[in-house]
Amino acid sequence: MVADGKGLVGHAGAVLLRRLADRTGLTSALVAVLPAGTGTGWRDRAAVVVQLAVAIVLGAVNLSDVEQLQAHHQGLFGPAVSDSATRRTLQAMEEEVLAKIARARAQVRRGVWSLLHLRPDGFPWLTIAGKSEGPRSFRTGTQ
Repeated sequence: MVADGKGLVGHAGAVLLRRLADRTGLTSALVAVLPAGTGTGWRDRAAVVVQLAVAIVLGAVNLSDVEQLQAHHQGLFGPAVSDSATRRTLQAMEEEVLAKIARARAQVRRGVWSLLHLRPDGFPWLTIAGKSEGPRSFRTGTQ
């Protein structure tokens, strides 16, 4: 592979992260614990939180960055959530809501580890460009 900038897909991991949240049940668990809203154009707060997390992983450092990344990935996220809507979602997260989020995350995490424990070959490590991203590389930082 040559680092010539051709054939690259920017932010390809966004799809994996978004689908991971949905497939593991994290998004639906957040729907159950986040306060619901009403009104025209209301955005689902669980989706806003998941989209915010994905944007942070992609490098967003402020709410304007989050909005721009979402606009860039409309096929994945749908219409971008405004920075003011994201701010309102975050402001609605009082201590009780944060505790519920923590419990929901822990429950989803337990479920994922339970499923992985049932796999005869253990964790489904990735092989990328002929290099295994298995436990050794994660523990020691080597390939």
